[in-house]
Amino acid sequence: MHSKFGFLSYEISHIIRQRFNKAAESIGFTHAQWRALVHLSENQNCRQIDLAEILEIKPITLVKQIDLLEESGMVVRNKDVDDRRAYRLSITDKAHAVMQELWKIADAVESEVLSSLSADERRSITDLLDRVKSSLATSDSPP
Repeated sequence: MHSKFGFLSYEISHIIRQRFNKAAESIGFTHAQWRALVHLSENQNCRQIDLAEILEIKPITLVKQIDLLEESGMVVRNKDVDDRRAYRLSITDKAHAVMQELWKIADAVESEVLSSLSADERRSITDLLDRVKSSLATSDSPP
């Protein structure tokens, strides 16, 4: 029998992104932009290239997202004083208010996705996934 974990985790993740995007459409944001804002809020004043690495996306993909976030007043690009080719990113006060709305959307989507589980099962699945993620983060070896 083949493992279904990878397949199921991808499919669930895809559904979560779709539902988030549909709910956040009314305020003009996507799951990818929200994800960038969340990680940037945790890594204020980081370089664009470092944020791309954190998000595990190509720098050119991030540039497009940051362009949109900058145009909407959510992110500020500042020249890196140590490297004139690089930019450092920070979120604005306006972004904090929008992020609160996006967290509400994320929480609602999560509740909907996990609605078939009990509260204990929700805690368990979250704890187990956290453990898997932590284990993968500390392991450098490919499968």
